Amino acid sequence: MRTSIVPSCGAQFQPHVVVIGNQKGGSGKSTFAMHIIVALLKAGKSVASFDLDLSQLTLTRYLNNRREWDQEHKLKLELPDHYPIIEEIDDSNAYSADLKLFISKFRKFGRAPKHDYIDDNTPKHTADLKHFITQLKKIEQACKHDFIVIDTPGGVQHLSLIAHGIADTLITPINDSLLDLDVLVAIERSAPRPRPSTYAKTVRRALDARQKVSGRTTDWIVVRNRLELVQSNNHRQISRVLDVIQPTVGFRMARGLLERPVYREFFASGLTAFDAVGTAEPGSPPNFLARVEVQNLIRELGLLNDHRGLEDEVFQGTEYEKAETNK
Repeated sequence: MRTSIVPSCGAQFQPHVVVIGNQKGGSGKSTFAMHIIVALLKAGKSVASFDLDLSQLTLTRYLNNRREWDQEHKLKLELPDHYPIIEEIDDSNAYSADLKLFISKFRKFGRAPKHDYIDDNTPKHTADLKHFITQLKKIEQACKHDFIVIDTPGGVQHLSLIAHGIADTLITPINDSLLDLDVLVAIERSAPRPRPSTYAKTVRRALDARQKVSGRTTDWIVVRNRLELVQSNNHRQISRVLDVIQPTVGFRMARGLLERPVYREFFASGLTAFDAVGTAEPGSPPNFLARVEVQNLIRELGLLNDHRGLEDEVFQGTEYEKAETNK
């Protein structure tokens, strides 16, 4: 549940919290988070961002790449106020020490006791939570941010569940396959009808509890990602399953992004489809289709009332569909 940490800011100053969450890894959460952040910034909004994936820190590295690319090319790219959860450490030394400890235990005992090499050198859950809350307090005390965008890790982690529970908008990207759909739906051949997964039921309980305590509802949006250009039998199967489960779990659907190499190429330079500066690799394909695709997604998410700063008029509506058909 989310409460106002600093009431003196007034309700009108409380930032809108956008959480990108999915228990399964590899669903494109950081790509979504980055494009949403840049879209909001280009629309003139002030944005704070968090990366709760403490083991991968993909969004953090994406933003660092953007900052370095901007400094190298003097482009004045938009950047959010990014708030770290843990202090930076020398990863190579930490992993080297952990690995040496594990190997020494393994050689000595054949199978090292679990408590000897798991969690001893990782940040404690209470410390992570305390730091997260402290950073949230800083943001609300500043009274200057319109949005907080939070990227979460895969798996069931306490910080991720807490983030789900404070979301005004919760975005769950899923790859368009039955295997990835399993994060929302318990797909069992013997079951007469699809049933919500454990993750889906847990999120639903968190959102219901938030509404009961604070009176604030959460707009939960499931975004189908890495779509095929031509609808297949797989696509139709997923649509049928989601149509059945949607009323039970209580989310709405949005069309996501097609499978385009350009999204993967953006990461190394920290760029997005909204940046009209090309990609990191010379000779990369033009990204105008990706740009309009993301523009359409931003409109469906409903985070902005005015999209004029984001849109390319020449590629709106049927023009986009024509370009995809002729591609």
